[in-house]
Amino acid sequence: MKTAILVYKSKTGFTKKYAKWIEEELNCNAMELEDAHISEVLKYDIIIFGGGMHANRINGIKFIRDNIELFKNKHIIIFATGATPASAIEEVKKFEQVNIPSGLNIPFFYFQSGMNYKDMRFNDRIMMSSFKFLLSLKRSKNLVEQGTMESISTSYDNSKQKYIEPLIQYVRSL
Repeated sequence: MKTAILVYKSKTGFTKKYAKWIEEELNCNAMELEDAHISEVLKYDIIIFGGGMHANRINGIKFIRDNIELFKNKHIIIFATGATPASAIEEVKKFEQVNIPSGLNIPFFYFQSGMNYKDMRFNDRIMMSSFKFLLSLKRSKNLVEQGTMESISTSYDNSKQKYIEPLIQYVRSL
């Protein structure tokens, strides 16, 4: 049986929540990126990496990019969490294109989570307030802009354990 490790970077708790659910389902080791040493990660056949979306970037994705050559004989799987609804297929596809090194066949999974102002860094709260203010100035908003305005107005949690099922099935198929 192949061994798996899950490395994640969580800023407001959503990615950690998904990482713990995946860890339980797969009975694998999970560790925060800051605790991950490359020598330890390389001991596993399957490397699952997860991070929250921040300005179209997956937090911590540099870990995968910087070590891609070392991981060439491993199964790499990447997931991201964010406030964007999973049904916004074009946006989710853009997340994948921006974050997954091109030419590599790395499976990507996106899990809708939410917004957590309480645990958000001060700079991020300022950025979100500015973004919300700029959107409010726009007189005629399209549906995406209107939905964005509503979704960033307050903290909420749309995380659901069932969202990890495709990733779980994929890993079990390896």
